[in-house]
Amino acid sequence: MKRFAHRGVMAHRPENTMSAFRLALETGADGIETDVHMTKDGVLVLIHDETLERTTDGRGQVSLYTYDELKQFNAGVRHEVEEHIPTLEELFDLVKEESVILNLEVKTDVLRYEGIESRIIESIESAGIDASRILFSSFNHETIHRLKQMRPDIEAAILLAQPLYDISGYLRFVGADSVHPHIDRITDEEVRSLQGRGIPVRPYTIKTQHQLERCMALQVDAVFVNDIEWANETT
Repeated sequence: MKRFAHRGVMAHRPENTMSAFRLALETGADGIETDVHMTKDGVLVLIHDETLERTTDGRGQVSLYTYDELKQFNAGVRHEVEEHIPTLEELFDLVKEESVILNLEVKTDVLRYEGIESRIIESIESAGIDASRILFSSFNHETIHRLKQMRPDIEAAILLAQPLYDISGYLRFVGADSVHPHIDRITDEEVRSLQGRGIPVRPYTIKTQHQLERCMALQVDAVFVNDIEWANETT
């Protein structure tokens, strides 16, 4: 069972920052999950929310700023450290010589970011990151459908926050390969059914020993955790 660092190691570093990603590498994460938005001038940046208030000292929507303007804000303010909002290109540079998998959650479920799918594909190709190391996910399943049309060789997962009838049938309809469900919104029976069809299941976000042990017993493909060292020690 693989362990993916959710927004980097956000238990100990500011989420979605370079220090959180570096700690994920240092602690042996199998994968790094991050959230991709797009600036006013088309730069792909890594931050969870559509707005700046929760994780930075800025205000307003990410999409209303150019990247140069975003540089003025501190993404480490809640940890009392200095961190900038990183770009997807910076993350690619960090992991280029590593083997870690990158789960890019495309944040188009609130704002659509016209053209973001094409820009992500271009960025991957420009960085020379092998397709086997990239994993797409999104709550916007239209985005997943588009990405699979553009790069059918890259695995893409639907994110699920609520139960869904006939998950495997829906995956075929969307063209997706795998499912990332909320850990409390999927049953053991559903997990086993998907696994029986060869569909990877990666629940999010695992925060308790009971949840982790459940995932281990089910032999899911991977889990998303906020603390890689905790997940390794617990198992």
